[in-house]
Amino acid sequence: MCYDAFIVKNGILRRCIMAKRLYTLLSSCQTEEEVKAEFAKFFKIKMNTRHKIDLYTPQVLFEFKYNQNFKSNSSIARAIAQTLYYVRRLKYGTSYDPVPPTICVVDKDEGFFIHTKDYSMFYNAARKYDWDRAASQPCPVLVDAVEKALNNRGVLPDIHVYSFSVPSDEKLFIDTIESELQQTLFDTAKKSINEENFANVYLYWQELFGKYVKNGHKVSEYFVSDIESGQSQTIGKTTILFRLGDGSYSKNVPMKDYNYFWSIYDKIENPEEIKAIRQKIDRLSEDFMRRFTGEFYTPIEFASKAFEYIERTVGPKRYHSGNWRIWDMAAGTGNLEFSLPSTILKNCYISTLLEDDAAYCKKIFPTATVFQYDYLNDDTFLISNPGHLPFGVTPKMPKNLYDDLQNPDISWIIFINPPFVTSNKMGREIGKTSKDDVSMTFVREIMNSQGLGETSRELFTQFLYRISVEFSGKTAFLGLFSTIKYLNANNDQMLRDTFFQYHFERGFMFSSEAFVGSKGKFPVGFLVWNLSKREHIDTQTIVLDVYDTACEKIGTKPISTTERNQFLNKWVERKRNTGIMPPFSSALGIALRSVDVRDKIADGFLCSLMSAGNDIQHQIYTALLSGPYASAGGFSVVPENFEKSMVLHAVRRIPIATWDNNRDQFYQPFAEPLPEEFINDCVVWSAFSPSNNTVSLKDIEYKGKTYQIENQMFPFLLSAVRTWSIDLSTIKSQLFTANEDRFLAKWISSHTLSTEAEAVIKTALPLYKYVFSHLSDILWLDYRIELWDLGWWQVRSAAKDMESAGALLKAVNSAEKELEVKLRKQIPELGFTPPQIVPLANTL
Repeated sequence: MCYDAFIVKNGILRRCIMAKRLYTLLSSCQTEEEVKAEFAKFFKIKMNTRHKIDLYTPQVLFEFKYNQNFKSNSSIARAIAQTLYYVRRLKYGTSYDPVPPTICVVDKDEGFFIHTKDYSMFYNAARKYDWDRAASQPCPVLVDAVEKALNNRGVLPDIHVYSFSVPSDEKLFIDTIESELQQTLFDTAKKSINEENFANVYLYWQELFGKYVKNGHKVSEYFVSDIESGQSQTIGKTTILFRLGDGSYSKNVPMKDYNYFWSIYDKIENPEEIKAIRQKIDRLSEDFMRRFTGEFYTPIEFASKAFEYIERTVGPKRYHSGNWRIWDMAAGTGNLEFSLPSTILKNCYISTLLEDDAAYCKKIFPTATVFQYDYLNDDTFLISNPGHLPFGVTPKMPKNLYDDLQNPDISWIIFINPPFVTSNKMGREIGKTSKDDVSMTFVREIMNSQGLGETSRELFTQFLYRISVEFSGKTAFLGLFSTIKYLNANNDQMLRDTFFQYHFERGFMFSSEAFVGSKGKFPVGFLVWNLSKREHIDTQTIVLDVYDTACEKIGTKPISTTERNQFLNKWVERKRNTGIMPPFSSALGIALRSVDVRDKIADGFLCSLMSAGNDIQHQIYTALLSGPYASAGGFSVVPENFEKSMVLHAVRRIPIATWDNNRDQFYQPFAEPLPEEFINDCVVWSAFSPSNNTVSLKDIEYKGKTYQIENQMFPFLLSAVRTWSIDLSTIKSQLFTANEDRFLAKWISSHTLSTEAEAVIKTALPLYKYVFSHLSDILWLDYRIELWDLGWWQVRSAAKDMESAGALLKAVNSAEKELEVKLRKQIPELGFTPPQIVPLANTL
């Protein structure tokens, strides 16, 4: 970008072209993203935003702000703290990129530089600060420490803030940027190789040098030799001498790549670290890398994070004492165990259902006790009669495990992600193995004999039951990956009321999207339970840390564990059914099946409310129908429960479903009576919502009788409808004999509505009038329009087929959305839904 300027040269006024100033470009920006884009364009920097860094180059790490004030150390400290998160992840994480030696923070009016190494006291402090947080929400303790260091002259170099509005400052800033970006060899904070990231480092090393070192030894052996200080050395221009277990071997490698690799990584000096990596060397096999990166892969960062939470609960010194054991009874291919420190694997039991998985785990965890074991079928006599071993019977489990289980001095960590399968007798499919068969185990038989039939249907619950019996009376902690439904779901109330009553220590949740091949978006929890402390879940306050899919902490979420008698589905009184009516499966669908049909209605029937399940994942199974809902989960709406039913319908439908609230339950309100305006708003919203599938139908044959289906949710009085222009004579003639207003119309006429609700009614009136006057323009029988009290489903469906009705329908939907926004804010305030994610605090 350029601009015209004029100078005087040799007494002559001359026009020249000057480069546009950085200040001019940035000061006109309106957002942080604009600042970044203009900055990158000015310096011709290729946009690289890997690792969530605003702009990354090997020489400079850029962080951009908008309209910040860098005159105070507090704002500078916060910006620096954010960049230190990126530096730490580059240094200790799995990225191949080097740590830039310089950090540059840029605002639209100013910027400053710091040298990365000057802040090593902060980013090298593993436990002092909360590094789990997202970089955009840095730990307040870290921000405070950086600010104190900046205020204490001499601790850190002084920072000069360049003001872009001052031409001389701007030029110095530009010159510094250009100088830094031109460096090819620079003194950077080298990246660490450790037990946690060595597999990723190996992939990078193998890509660069693997084909140059192949011979009778594995590539991984050369890699381990090369990363250990003193075990490899450069000989000549292109040769590296590797010291392996059976001698020394020289290999020619591309030295430019080799020198670059070791310019960004530190060799390992600590013998314990290299020993730990050597113990895990078999994990660098081709089979392991396939499982590590392919379809079997469970994100290793979440398994590592889970064990960190166990460490915080138990304490690393305790489980290293030799008196602790770890057991994963559903290990599969050992994804959880990958994160375990090699020093404790000798005290680890790894069991899995399949022989192939057990053989694989034996190879990659050679110091652990690995064995094939069906936890739900093998040795179940140990829990059917605890403490008594039948005469002549030898347990299938290894003897050392059996002995440890009998030893009162041994403490336990159960680290597990159990399978989740639910049997469903109604869901049997011909020619397929039913889930009933899958979950019919010896443990389930024991549970059934204890009266735990309903909760025994899930394999997950069966695992918890055996664990609760097997570790009763022991010092034990359960680290459990699972969905969080067992904390609050209706079907798991018996589990919570009987055997699973333990003290919650700590935990976190994240989206199922983090798992390869996952379908759906729902919360996965990892919770640590103290099995030696009995405590009813419903009485505990459970707050989980929340992580995004990049394993960065973004907030906390309270998990409501209120008993099911407080669920919303139990709030509306359901009248006894006394009559029969054709059952509906959809707006126009009449269910004619003969098995498990629900065709009963209560006296005073107005419509039915489908309300299956009680959590947000089931909110789509919420609808109003003009007859009884054909399957389980519906009930009759009658005058006595009408208002509560409309509130329930609105409360279930209006919240926006997200991954984190997917398993949240709906609850009864904090207090009653509810505000009258809220109730009225819910009635009007329900009447014009997309889930109002009410209709009126003529001559419906069912079980030998003919039914006329009235629509009691018609919103306008007969006196008004008779004044409309109606082009279908069959509809018009009915109005002469019709003698009773529909229930909703009478309700609306007798209640005072809010401004928002009134707007919905006012926009609906011209739509109804237009539809009634143009029915002959469409194929009205396609929507079964034969009676005067059309249902909202019929009105909106017909309007979509009418050329000029689109704008009228859009106006109704717009007014309904305005009302929806109002109600959405009130729903959690009144207690119908639990609290959502609480963002992390940014201050001390």
